[in-house]
This record gives sequence, C-alpha cells and structure tokens, in this order.
Amino acid sequence: MVDKTLESEDQLIDRAKQAISACSWTLGECAALWTKRYAKGRTDAAFGEMIGLSADQVYQRRRVWETFGDVHEQYSALKWSHFYAAINWDDAAACLTWAEELQATVAEMRAWRRAQHGEDLSMDADEAEIPFDPTGEFLSIETGVVRDPAEMGYEGARRSIAGNAAVSEDRELAATAQSVAREGRDDYAPFGKGARGPAPSDEDREKSTAPTEQVAKRVVSTLEKCNQALTPEVLEDFQSLPMAIQQRLFNAIDNLASKVAGLR
Repeated sequence: MVDKTLESEDQLIDRAKQAISACSWTLGECAALWTKRYAKGRTDAAFGEMIGLSADQVYQRRRVWETFGDVHEQYSALKWSHFYAAINWDDAAACLTWAEELQATVAEMRAWRRAQHGEDLSMDADEAEIPFDPTGEFLSIETGVVRDPAEMGYEGARRSIAGNAAVSEDRELAATAQSVAREGRDDYAPFGKGARGPAPSDEDREKSTAPTEQVAKRVVSTLEKCNQALTPEVLEDFQSLPMAIQQRLFNAIDNLASKVAGLR
C-alpha cells in the first residue's frame, strides 16, 4: 500500500476515483490533499473534472473532510450526512455526540439542536442552520473555488451541484435536503409521522419499535440537557417570559410528573 504522504498526483486521482461510489470521506481526503499539494491555483472544478464529479460535489466533500476528518471515526454510528448537516454548527461536537449515543437520524439531530437553543419546534427552522442551499445544489452548474479553510464561510457554501455523477452519498445529500424542505412546511413536525417519509407497515413498525431501554436513554439524555439549560440566570429571568411560554413549561412538567409518578 502506498504511503499517503508520498502519493503522486496520479495516485491521488486514482484513489479518489475508486472512492466515488463507496466513500465520501476518502474522496474528501483526496480532494483536500490534492488542494494542498498539487492545485497550484486550480479549482475544485479541475479536480472534479479529473475524477468525473462536479465542482460542488468535490467542494462539499472536501469541506466536510477538512472539518471532521480527524474525528469522524469516533462516531461509528453516524453517516456522512450527519457531518454534512453540522458543518457550520459551533456546537457540532455536542450534537454529533448526542446523535451517536442515541443513533439518531439527521432530522432528529437537527430538531434536538433547535430544542437546545430554545426554539419552538412547531415553527419553521432558521435557514441559517442549512449548510448548503437545499434546492440550488441540485439544479445548476457553477464553478467551485479552492479556498483556505479559514476563509470559507456560509456564503461560499451556497453553490449549485451538477448531476453529472450519481453517487451513493449524493442520495444522502438529497435526503438531508428533503428533510430541510419538510421542516419549512406548516404541517411538519420533526418527530411526526411525516418526518421520515411514508408510514411503515404494521410489520415494519413492529421491527423498528425502540425497546424500553432505548426510549429511556432518549428521555434521560433530554432531561439532563434541560436541567443543564435551566441555569440560575435563566430561572431568574423566567418571569419576564411571555405567559404562554411559562404556561407551556408548567404544563409539560406537570404532564411528565403525572406519567412517571408510578415508576418509583
């Protein structure tokens, strides 16, 4: 096996081609290494042309690798799309850890993060959460530019993605984008029956029902986070909140207390 530190440009290109249908992580690693060693002013489009992908497909995988490449193996239960969704989150580590512990979907991780930030999950998600444009990505072609990671921000990520190569990981991107689009509908709820597509059959539902231990872990994790969020400062300012929000909290606490009263 060739030492990665000694790979020639041709060897790097070959490794990237072999990874197209199998691993976005390897593809992102190759793109990042090529940018450092061989780009010499060339863009993501140049690398993409050599391996049969669009500039934006290369750009996205390179960005995810540069951000999470050194830690992603710590999250064996998560898909590449989890990291793609968290690319611009300052609390990405906490969100990914939560998703890893509970084997949560991307939509569930996104909703959990919104809850930690005190957002009303019945309201539309803030578009600032979306790392890449969920619609434009799949509609038009535009050249991506190789940039230093420190210079890259949200604006640079809003590029359109070409459909020249249909790779398996792009299906995950589409699923993530569809999840974002659903969050924008008035009737969408992150944990509702529409959050994961068509309703499962009775047989599928029996197979996928979470065991009591899994449900308990989810509840415990959420309650622990809620307890941490209720700092003395938050409690001190509680009376200044709108009465409707105060009452919702009281109702939620009362309902939970009523349900668990018989457990002890």
